[in-house]
This record gives sequence, structure tokens and C-alpha cells, in this order.
Amino acid sequence: MSKTSSHARHLRLPAVLLAFVLLLGAATAAIVGVRGLERANRLLEHSYLVINLLVSSEAALHEAESKARGYRLTGRESFRPEYGDAVARAGQHSRRLIELTADNPSQQALARTFDADVQRHLSTMEILLDPVQMAALPEDERQRRISDNVRRAASMSVLRREMMDEETRLLGERQVTSQHRATLLVVFIVLAFVVALGLLVFMLWGLWRENRRSRRLELDARNALHDLHALSEQRHAQSKYAGMLQSCQTREEIVALTTRAVVELVPGASGRCYLARPSQNFLESAGTFGDHPISHDDTVTQDDCWALRRGQPHHLRGRSGGLRCAHIDGDAPLDGMSTLCIPLIAQGQSLGMLHVSAPSNTSVGDNDAAILASLSEQMAPALANLQLRETLRTQSLRDPLTSLFNRRYLEVSLARELQRCERRNLPLSVMMLDVDHFKRFNDTHGHAAGDAVLSQVGRLIQAGVRTEDIACRYGGEEFTVVTPELDADSARIRAEQIRKAIEISSVQHMGQTLGPVTLSIGIATFPANGTTPELLLQIADATLYRAKAEGRNRVLHASQTA
Repeated sequence: MSKTSSHARHLRLPAVLLAFVLLLGAATAAIVGVRGLERANRLLEHSYLVINLLVSSEAALHEAESKARGYRLTGRESFRPEYGDAVARAGQHSRRLIELTADNPSQQALARTFDADVQRHLSTMEILLDPVQMAALPEDERQRRISDNVRRAASMSVLRREMMDEETRLLGERQVTSQHRATLLVVFIVLAFVVALGLLVFMLWGLWRENRRSRRLELDARNALHDLHALSEQRHAQSKYAGMLQSCQTREEIVALTTRAVVELVPGASGRCYLARPSQNFLESAGTFGDHPISHDDTVTQDDCWALRRGQPHHLRGRSGGLRCAHIDGDAPLDGMSTLCIPLIAQGQSLGMLHVSAPSNTSVGDNDAAILASLSEQMAPALANLQLRETLRTQSLRDPLTSLFNRRYLEVSLARELQRCERRNLPLSVMMLDVDHFKRFNDTHGHAAGDAVLSQVGRLIQAGVRTEDIACRYGGEEFTVVTPELDADSARIRAEQIRKAIEISSVQHMGQTLGPVTLSIGIATFPANGTTPELLLQIADATLYRAKAEGRNRVLHASQTA
């Protein structure tokens, strides 16, 4: 988790609380402001009403004077009710002004004065309107009252103007105050909502980031689970490969199992598996896999592969990562390809090399390289163990001095071959061979020279038999050869060839030539001379002693009579 994301998460709760406080403050300010605007509107209405009453009272007085003047000039009675109505309205307006200006003492004092003047002015107008009363008054009194009425009207006009100016001033102040408060309220509410909206946007942005991060983590977890499942399958396949590897009996089985495992674990892979041959300084192709192996040579020397030279894997990604090995097809395009050569080394011995190539976007990545390295690490010891088992098996079945099979192998193989020939109704011959005068030779030249003779005889016997024949050292200076499917005549011919090859050979030991060496050979043939391994060996051995008794250095078949 990034430091910025963690810091933003810590600020989330304070931002929520601040947004809540701002919204609550905006709501409170709105309520208070609305109530203040209501009070301001009432004050404005009050000022407008006072101004309206002043204007109405002036209009009512003018109307009363007009009606009174019309009545005096025309004498029409219809003007009197109209005059009375105007007088009543003028009085009501002046008294109403006293009530409305109760909150303003100076204005109320002017209103009381104005009301008193209105009442006196109306009383004078009432007298002037009555002809009888007017006639009863002296002329100078009538003129005085008319003059007083005119002055009073002027005074009322001044009072009305003062009150109008005062209310107009109050109205202006109240309008300014109301507008100022409304502006402050709007600014505060707008700022509160903008800040709250910004905080909400910040929180939504944080939640969006957190949601995106959660989705990314969920995707990563899903991918990790998929990778874990794939890794588990790979581990299972590798474990299965390792288990089956221990059951392989031949190099070919190991190669086939390994190539199949490579194709299964690294889809799209192609390549070759090379194995070293005993006593040879090159590797030979033991198997291919995939559709497009680019390692084209059937044999590879150490100089042909950088992995064999360095004794460690050689990875080539496209045209980067190193030099192309000589065993890779020079015409093969490497763009978009990845190749890996892994030497098979066990116990310090180079046993082979595994070469794998595949498209770089689907194969032989770091994980695939590790898989191939793991397979190679298991394959190399398996090859070494198999080679060791073959060596031990060979040592247990062959005589170390002559490299011929030993007596134990003879007993098993003779029984098997005898059963096979019996089933197929074929002959089988057994030769018993013995070096003439070997004890005397051994006593004369020493045991080392005797061993040299036996080794030479063993090599010549092995060279004189067929691939399917079984040549064994029976014990001491005695040898046995089992020749399946050879009758008596063919066996005598084969034995004679072996006898002559040994007779004309010479043995070199410590710079001197030893010899001559001769053999006596006795032969028994199935089924004429016996039907069991023991009986055939017994008759061949008896025939051998007959050959020795008849002068040695000769071949004698059991069917031959003296």
C-alpha cells in the first residue's frame, strides 16, 4: 500500500465529519437566514405601510378639502357623504400611523403631532363646511380660522414629509441590511456546499481509488490463485516425473519420459535430448520432441555448445542474451524465439545435454527455465544411477579378467535358450574349452602371465562367436560357449575356427612374447546329447577331457567315437 493512499484513508473520517458539520452549519445558517429575511421583510413591509398611510392620509385630506370646497361652491348634498368618508379615512390613517410607529419613538411623536393637526384641521373644515356656523362667526374670526387651516395644512405637509423622509431612510437602511445579510447568507451557504461537495468528491475519489485497488488486489489474488493452481499442477507433474524416473530401466525410457514431461510442462516447446556414449568424446541425439526443433545436428561435441563448454545453462532470448550455439540451425530465425541449452552433469561427469526452444512470449521464460533446470537436475542423476546399475550388473554377470559372462549368467542363459530352442524345435550346442597345460605355464611364467593368457583367450573367444552366442568363463582356465540354433557340424566348424585363432596368436606380457597357447574343446548338442542344461554341460565337459586325453589342441564332439 502506498504512503499517499494510507494518508488519504486516515483523512477520510475527519473529512466526513467536516462535511457533516459544514452541511449542518449551512442548514442552520439557511434557517436562521430565512427567519432573518422574514423579519427584514416584515420591517420593509412596515416601512412601506407607514409610507402608504402617509400617502393615503394626504390623499384623504385632499379629497376631504375637495369635497368641502365643492359643497360650498355648489351646495350639492352629494358632496357631504363623500366628504365624511374622506374625513373618516383621514382620521383612521392618522391614528393607524400612531400604532405603526410604536417601535420608533421619534416617528411616533411626529405621528401624534400629525394626528392632532389632522383632527384640528378636520374640525376647522367641519365648521367652514357648515353655512350656519360660518354665518355666525365674525368676518375676522372666519378669516383667522381659514388662515389657521391653511397654516395647519402646511404644517401637516411638513410633518408628513419628515415622516416620509425618515421612513424612506429606514426603508433604505433595512433594504441594505437585508441585502447584505442575504448576500452573506448566500456566500456562506455556497461556500459551505462547495467545501462539503469538495470533501464529498475527495471521499468519493478515495473510495474510487480504494475500490480500484480492491479490484486490482482481487484480480491479483485471482491470478495468484491461478498461478498457484498452475504451479501445483507443475509440482504434481514434476513429482510424477520424478517417481516414474526411478522406475526407468533404460536410457531410452529416461529420454522418452523427459521429453514427454517437457512438452507437458512447457507448451509449445521443441528440442532434442543428447546423451554421451561410453568411451566417446561427443554427444549423440537420443530423442526429439515438438514440431520445430532447431537443433539440427545428430551429434554434438563440447565445442559446439556453450552450455557444455561452461558447464551451466545457456539461455538465448531472441538475438539477445549470448552467442548462438553451433548445433542450432543457422537458417532458423531467432526473432521471437527463446532457446535454452542445459548440460546434464552428475558426479562431475557430463552425461548429455537438453536443448529446448519455443516462442518467447509463451515459453522458456524464467519460470519455464527453472522447470527445465529442475527436470535436468533430476534426469542427470537418473542417467548416472542407470549407468552405475548397468556397470554393477555387468560386473555381477561378467568376469573382470576376460570380460566374458560368468558361470552364474551361463546357468540362467543356458536354461532360457534351451527352452526357446525346444519350443521352436531347433538345435543348441554347448562348447567346453580348456587351455592346454595352463598350470605348467602358470608355474613357469607366474600368475600375471597366466592372467594375460586368459585375457587374450577370452578376447579371441568373444571375437570368434556370433552376437547371439553366449561366451562365458566357466572357472579357472575353462570356458563355455552356448551356440543357439547350431547343430553338431556347425558347432564343430565354429569351435575349430576359435581353436585355430588361439593357436596362431601370441601373448605379449611385460615386453616378451608368451606362447604358444592351445585349446582343447568338447561339444555336446541338444537334443541328441542331452535335454537339460546340467546334462549338456556334463557331456561337453566329459568330451573335453576325452579331447585332452587324445592329445590336446583339438575339437571333439560328443557324438564322435574313439
